Amino acid sequence: MSRGSTIAVLSLALAAFVAPSLAEAKSYNSGKGYRAKSHTTASRRASGDSTACLTSEARNLLGRIRGQFNNVQIVSTCRPGAKIAGTNYPSKHASGQAIDFRVPGRKAEVVRWLIANYKNGGIMTYNDMDHIHVDVGARFVALNRPSGRT
Repeated sequence: MSRGSTIAVLSLALAAFVAPSLAEAKSYNSGKGYRAKSHTTASRRASGDSTACLTSEARNLLGRIRGQFNNVQIVSTCRPGAKIAGTNYPSKHASGQAIDFRVPGRKAEVVRWLIANYKNGGIMTYNDMDHIHVDVGARFVALNRPSGRT
């Protein structure tokens, strides 16, 4: 089993063990954006919004963001097998190194804070989605990008 497969299996097992039972989460709706959807435990695990599966560096980043801003809503974290939209390259979400989130009504403020205070990874926003993507690794900032979703 490859290292990536091992991480994916362990992430799923850990998420299954610690995920809450019922929660309000978001799901992508065929290019029309995110919509609220009530989830059972099994569908919540599949939606990839648990934080237990994140690497320690990604969890620390999320902690910094939560410490600075109230009402941080997780959109997506770990998605085993995830690919960067429109490519065959693995997404940082596949390895627990990326977080998609929103802070309602404060997107521009959050992005400015991240640009000024987060130098150890990527920051991205999309022109057709309302969340912010952050990841650990190489530094980049990409604002108002197409999401690649059709």
